[in-house]
Amino acid sequence: MSKTAVVIAVIIAASVAGYWIGQKQAAKPQALETISSVPQTGMPAHKVYVCPMHPQIVQDHPGTCPICGMTLVESETADHAEAALIHVDTATQQKLGITLAAARVKTLAREIHTYATVIADESALHPIAPTVDGVLVKLNVAQTGQQIGRGQVLYEIESPELIRLQHEYVDFLIRRAQTLNAAQQQREQNRRMQQNTHNLDAAGREQMARNIRQSKEQIRAMLQPMERDGVLLTTQLKYAGVTDAMLRIVARTGNAFTVVPVKTQQSCLVKEIGARPGMMVTAMTPIVTCVNDARLWLEVALYPDQTPFVRTGDAVSVRLEDGTQIKTTLANISTIVDPATRTVRARFPVAGHGLRIGEYASVMIQTAPRRALAVPRSAVMHTGHGDFVMRAMQAGHFMPAKVTTGIETEDQVEIRTGLQAGDTVVVNGQFLLDAAASIADAAQRFSGGDQPAHAH
Repeated sequence: MSKTAVVIAVIIAASVAGYWIGQKQAAKPQALETISSVPQTGMPAHKVYVCPMHPQIVQDHPGTCPICGMTLVESETADHAEAALIHVDTATQQKLGITLAAARVKTLAREIHTYATVIADESALHPIAPTVDGVLVKLNVAQTGQQIGRGQVLYEIESPELIRLQHEYVDFLIRRAQTLNAAQQQREQNRRMQQNTHNLDAAGREQMARNIRQSKEQIRAMLQPMERDGVLLTTQLKYAGVTDAMLRIVARTGNAFTVVPVKTQQSCLVKEIGARPGMMVTAMTPIVTCVNDARLWLEVALYPDQTPFVRTGDAVSVRLEDGTQIKTTLANISTIVDPATRTVRARFPVAGHGLRIGEYASVMIQTAPRRALAVPRSAVMHTGHGDFVMRAMQAGHFMPAKVTTGIETEDQVEIRTGLQAGDTVVVNGQFLLDAAASIADAAQRFSGGDQPAHAH
């Protein structure tokens, strides 16, 4: 390259640099009138105390780090923390609508809003099964969750064993009638013998009494086995579904029912269906599995950020789709974490209200209250780098502070680390201050630290 070209390039570069420096110097006085990143000329230097191990912990007075407990040290230079410190005069604060609030120790109770599923109480499950083998002729249940009323015909069964038992019952009635007739005749004979004892001498009367006692023992020996057979037969028939009314018909006609309708003993909800009409069923094969509708559970899934605050006995408010409100308490929290969803199951009882298994309900869990340091929810700024608040310092200065949050209510949020009781934070307009702090920090880095940086 020729010397002439080099000289021309140097002149152009010098001109551009001079113009940029002039523009930068001209902009400074105007910025200082509103928001500046450092104290204005003539003001005393603002002291900042930082943690040697956690530089994000910054405050304007001595103290200890809320994270590690180390003593805060005074920052002698305008480092990263000082660069984030901004000053806003009173007039500008009013224009921005900035309002402040102090961090206070308050009683907080977290409200967890979620949805619950109606499930069956496993301890209230009971299968309904036949006691004899046979063919399921009819089933009056179409789907799970169906309500079954007490005394309702649940199914009809055709069973050769059941027919045989009915015929044995008819035969038993015939034998019992014959036995009772013979016993009655024997009693009548004993009565006549008893009447004739006055014509006998002492030895005759003693022999007569001995004969009467033997006759009574014979009558008892005939009737007791017969009564046992009757109890056994009627019990088997009733277990199989034959009612007293049906037994009276069998006794009167001598004919057996080929198909027996079986009724439910109590109302319940159908949870499972184990058989269909036309199937061959065996004794103790569940046809349906029911659950007592007075013993249902509502189950919710608690996520990792919710489980630390929930305890057994917490108050629960349930809202059904029809607007019905139910008050209950948390009864059980599982100790097993679902490996797929990382959730923990919690349950609480609910009864009545026509609920069906599998239905959903809106739920609010009121956790047990506890004392904690808190600020208004609007004061916390949630970012991809964590949660921050804009802390108010002395003489109109503000600085962003990173915090760790805990319980959240409708208007308050717990502050675990980052603030102390009595610290003042911005609850309105903090986003404008945070943007100004970010601009000031960028300007400080851009200028290389040799000149004060300004944020508009």
